[in-house]
Amino acid sequence: MSAPTLLQIVPTLAGGGLARATLEAAQAVIAAGGSAIVASPGGSMVPDLLRLRASHIELPERNHAMWGRLTLPGRLAAGLREAKVDVVQARSPATGWVARALARRLGVKWIATLHRPFLASDVTGRFVEGRQSRADAVIAVSQHVARDALERFPALQDRLDIIPPGINFDRFDPALVRADRLIRLAGELRVPDGSHLVLCPGRFGEDNGQKLLVEAIRQLGRDDVFCLLLGSTGVPTPFEKELERSIEAAQLNGRVQIGPYVDDMPAAYMLADVVVSTGGARQGFSRSLVEAQAMGRPVVAEDGGGAAETLRPDGVTGWVSPAGDAAALAESLQAALSLSVERRAELARAAQEHARSTYSLAQTNQQLLALYHRLAGR
Repeated sequence: MSAPTLLQIVPTLAGGGLARATLEAAQAVIAAGGSAIVASPGGSMVPDLLRLRASHIELPERNHAMWGRLTLPGRLAAGLREAKVDVVQARSPATGWVARALARRLGVKWIATLHRPFLASDVTGRFVEGRQSRADAVIAVSQHVARDALERFPALQDRLDIIPPGINFDRFDPALVRADRLIRLAGELRVPDGSHLVLCPGRFGEDNGQKLLVEAIRQLGRDDVFCLLLGSTGVPTPFEKELERSIEAAQLNGRVQIGPYVDDMPAAYMLADVVVSTGGARQGFSRSLVEAQAMGRPVVAEDGGGAAETLRPDGVTGWVSPAGDAAALAESLQAALSLSVERRAELARAAQEHARSTYSLAQTNQQLLALYHRLAGR
């Protein structure tokens, strides 16, 4: 039985966990004998998608007037008649209305993927998020996201699957990272020699809590610590400018640095002494913490959200810090940075075992394919 033809609609392919999950689902469908199509406004990962032999449909940017026109799903449907799409998957609330309308026109079922809790506080935002609850199936990436969805929409109980993102352990394997990659990346990121690196990868925004980490670094008060915030797209956003002002106000210039998305994340994790995820209850999942544990690195998560689910706390593979508490976060960082050589090696073994046993990409793909088959009626 061949896999169905999957159409995913995503807000961007400019990098990050959502884009990576989109490509991994496409690859799984193609490997199973199906076809994969992604509709997005584009981004740096489009060439990677095309190398998988998937197809890409260019959408207008989200601020384009076309997003607000009911003609968009019809235009997409007209170009997809011959593709014989079996399942449509929306990867964000903003793409949900397009997926729903398009699935109706194509006569197929659609999936809403919840990568984070429902965050909207305004009427329009809640309306957009509420459309997700009308999907034929809903995927939550963590227990935290599932609980939030069911609190708001109890009727989802029979249509909700919890499928966390999986990690490609052929890529995230510390044994495969050579010294030359570490030296090159350390130079590119301007990591000071002899410093202890605190790494925080992730999309920049108030939801992701980078300002809390800046304050924690200030309270940590260690001149030998260098903190790298990875997530800049190269075009400073208003939040990124605020973050720069926070760094300057904390007198941390030279000790906290904003950096771009990095292609060689396995090497970035190997450079780090500890990897951090902030954002608390606003975070649906933390791919970076799972990847870091796969590389044997200690991790710290702000409590309250899906990121905290990804680790074994109390120093087994990392630490969970109370939400919104910069002093507690600084204490967790100090604990990770103070590990002895023996204790660090013990944690590394536990972290790798935990990541590999819990977040296998093969297991995630198996769950996704089963759902796609079921909705396609195969």
